[in-house]
Amino acid sequence: MGVVYEARDPNIDRIVAVKVLRQDRMDSETSVKRFMKEAKVVGRLSHPHIVIIYDVGEEQGSVYIAMEFIIGKSLDEILKEKSLNSSEVVAFGIQIAETLNYAHQKGVVHRDIKPSNIVVQTNGKIKITDFGIAHIDDASATLQTKAGEIMGTPAYMSPEQVMGKPVDGRCDIFSLGAILYELSTGIRPFGAKGKNLATVFNEIINVTPKDPFVAMSPVPQELSWIIMKALQKEPEKRFQTGKELAEALKNCLKESPLFATQISDAAKPKKSKFLSLTIAAVTVTTVACGVLFYYQNRTPLSHYADTTKDAMPLGTKRIDPVAQPDRVTSETNKPVQNPLEQVQKLSSPTTHMAQPRSKQVQGKKTIKERSLPLKLQPVPALVALMMRTAPQGASVSVDGTFKGKTPLTLMLPIGKHRLVIMLSGYREIEKVITLEETMEYPLLFKLQAVARPD
Repeated sequence: MGVVYEARDPNIDRIVAVKVLRQDRMDSETSVKRFMKEAKVVGRLSHPHIVIIYDVGEEQGSVYIAMEFIIGKSLDEILKEKSLNSSEVVAFGIQIAETLNYAHQKGVVHRDIKPSNIVVQTNGKIKITDFGIAHIDDASATLQTKAGEIMGTPAYMSPEQVMGKPVDGRCDIFSLGAILYELSTGIRPFGAKGKNLATVFNEIINVTPKDPFVAMSPVPQELSWIIMKALQKEPEKRFQTGKELAEALKNCLKESPLFATQISDAAKPKKSKFLSLTIAAVTVTTVACGVLFYYQNRTPLSHYADTTKDAMPLGTKRIDPVAQPDRVTSETNKPVQNPLEQVQKLSSPTTHMAQPRSKQVQGKKTIKERSLPLKLQPVPALVALMMRTAPQGASVSVDGTFKGKTPLTLMLPIGKHRLVIMLSGYREIEKVITLEETMEYPLLFKLQAVARPD
């Protein structure tokens, strides 16, 4: 849409970022209105984590928006430089979720939440930028997205965006879930490099990615659950507000031992070289003495043959890296909840896991066991069919089912399909098409007006 320049406001001697609409878009009234809409959207928002708009206007044939100049790096730039630990991921997630919650309360849905639109300042605080395709929850607002129109960046779009359905704040929650997944694992949950648009859309609609704690073991299970809940295909199964997601992340940060270790390690003062060498020397000496003592006084292994089975305290369970943690029942039958259940009741995301079985161990405790994940069924290959008509607004039916009005983008399986296109005052079009490859099929139908009798 535009080019961004670093500039100086001579009136108040302030450095600003000036976003200028590209000259090849100046001839399009729609492009100009959409460009100016960003200023209107951000103008209704006043939040420390949202970029500030200073001025908007037209000068010498150029349309521009003057905004806050931010010193920092975007999340995608940071990801190229280093891996983030879980505490950093959670800290960024809380800031983004709370900012989105504010925007949603003001009736603004961003619709293009992605790493490159999240700038991390030198003080560690984030700024959300680029509200160019934001949706305003205002019936009187002009230039709103029409049904069937797709807006956003493919790899971070929600299923409802891909299918051209109406969206609300929960589509931003899905996009944030995709960002948290990438920050935690280093890989995108959908749309890896080299995949075409239709494949990316198919993954977003039909494929559930691996839980982050399975894909990348350092990711805590509590954080993994939160990410997978945000990535639920159905909006009603996700966190319903940014506030809910932020609270879950805060509780996760408090409860997880891994987070506590990461924070304490970062806070530890560095030891001097002399002290480190002294500790190392004492440690080696202690280990040597311990080994000597062991070999002089060791007890035969047979002495422990019948006692090692009872070495694990009651209420303790072994962690299966594949299965999710579950409750353990001790002799008093008091349930011990997992950390996430203690802070907030969250519905678990779909993980295709079999139901747990109970197994009695030596009559002392019951441990829940989980079987391995069920084998996933192959997902049918889908094709992106982009329907356009002249004029627009025609009703489209596919294989006898009404799909919506043009412009419309549909995801259809490979094979033959019967299309019926109808618009009052124009001849009906009936056509059988064959979709053979996983690619984009743009179709444009010019409708013929029905001749009216004299």
